[in-house]
Amino acid sequence: MINNTIQRKNKKMRLQEGEFDWDEQLQGLVLGAHFYGYLSSCFVAGLVVDHFGGRLMYGVSNLGMSILSVLAPVSVRTSVWLLITNKVLSGLIQSPLYPALNSLMLSRIPPHLRTKYYSITVAGDTLGNVFSMALGGVLASSSFLGGWPSVFYVFGVAGILWGVMWFSLIKEDPKNVAPGMTADARNRNMLKDIDFKRVLTSLPFWALVSFHIGDNFGYYLLSSEMPTYLSNIQHLDLNKNGLLSSLPYTLQSSFSMVWGIFISGLTISGRISVLTARRISSAVGMYGAGLALVVMCFVNCNVPLAVGVLCIAVGITGASNSGGHVGEQDICPQSLVGVITGMGCMASAATGFLAPLVTGSIIMGNETLPAWRTAFLIAAGVYFITGTFYQTFVTDKVQPWIKIKENAESSKS
Repeated sequence: MINNTIQRKNKKMRLQEGEFDWDEQLQGLVLGAHFYGYLSSCFVAGLVVDHFGGRLMYGVSNLGMSILSVLAPVSVRTSVWLLITNKVLSGLIQSPLYPALNSLMLSRIPPHLRTKYYSITVAGDTLGNVFSMALGGVLASSSFLGGWPSVFYVFGVAGILWGVMWFSLIKEDPKNVAPGMTADARNRNMLKDIDFKRVLTSLPFWALVSFHIGDNFGYYLLSSEMPTYLSNIQHLDLNKNGLLSSLPYTLQSSFSMVWGIFISGLTISGRISVLTARRISSAVGMYGAGLALVVMCFVNCNVPLAVGVLCIAVGITGASNSGGHVGEQDICPQSLVGVITGMGCMASAATGFLAPLVTGSIIMGNETLPAWRTAFLIAAGVYFITGTFYQTFVTDKVQPWIKIKENAESSKS
């Protein structure tokens, strides 16, 4: 998702003459190609993670995207359609990433520490986004390795080196494998017994889906449309204010870590339950962002106030990393966490199309304060409605989504 966020933000920047003569339609196809691959493969990616395990698929996903990054400059200079294929493949390869991360967390981190370590881990995603935008701008404007191609080469090679370290240092967890059985066989035996009817009629499952839809709808609106708002309404030149562009995401990652450590401390000490921690964290992240968007309706053309409120709206969502984002680890059996996370990712990724589409339909040809207020209120409403559904039906109990046949057979013998 991070790659897609960078692409959407860059699309909003002032157009400059470049090496390739692409019209708006072709640019949109190139920018959306990664998303098409990602959205179309989330469910299957979850199944693959449950079959092969989190360690393998997390490494393969990162390593595969890095290799495709190195190949991107050659692809685009060969054919734009080869580049589009490259981006679709990168989306396909990225789709196992979050299911694999949840699988790793569930299998290797004790329940009372998952909030803390997950919030720190995903904060690294955001910090990586900030760092890559800053370094990418420097590389693209330099003569190193031809300028813009160096962005793909440097980050691609760094990712390949990371992949080598991952597979060298991270080993299969033997605690998750029964004697005489490989991890692959264990998951294959469980996979055939998934009770999808129970999953799709489970309110806790839909509570997680609701959370992902609301959280990501707001995030995509803020990340993809705010450059337009700040440029056209507040008249800020973001090309000359790189620090301003990265500030909300720096705050988000920092708050994610601080809040995760804080709320985890409360659960470890026994002051609050895991379920209470999930509810409080999600309420802070979703209701807090929703309230900030309501406040945005009243800032008018006050630049410092608008920037400050937007930083709060993005930054406070870091609390959600200790809430609904950890939900699959709470309620999923070990062998289902990948596919359930994949289904949640599919719902959240769809908002990447929906949020810009809704906002665009409101402000197209009508970039005024009243139009933006309507967009802010819609996003706030989505936060409140989906957040309330989540609060009502969330649980921290493992759900009976597997048809257990082995126990029944062993009891007869």
